[in-house]
Amino acid sequence: MHDTKARAAALARLARLEARLRDLGRSRLAAIESERMRLGDDLKAIFEALEAGPFAYGAPAKPGLNRARAAHIRLDALRREEGEARRKSEGHGLRTHVAEKAAAKAAARHRDDKERKALLDLVERAIARGDASQT
Repeated sequence: MHDTKARAAALARLARLEARLRDLGRSRLAAIESERMRLGDDLKAIFEALEAGPFAYGAPAKPGLNRARAAHIRLDALRREEGEARRKSEGHGLRTHVAEKAAAKAAARHRDDKERKALLDLVERAIARGDASQT
């Protein structure tokens, strides 16, 4: 009986940990999305400035193009990172669900064991009283 109680508690802790990891993953996804949007806006502003300004051609355009290239590389890296973070978050979500179900099942098994033991004790006391009253 103690084993089922410990198992239920351990599974509940595991479910809480996986839920925290899932939530952390979701917040990471939100941060990546925010950075990706900001970087996209920066990239758009760089190209608009290059098209409209006197720095569109020649040597003056080089710093702007380098910045645009760096922003584009970072944007690609963020897309990959977002995909990886999404997969991890979904994995934690799935493990959370499984751990919660296992914890509920272990808790139910623990309750059943306790009820079975209480019923067995009740039957044994009734039998002992019956034996005592017959003698």
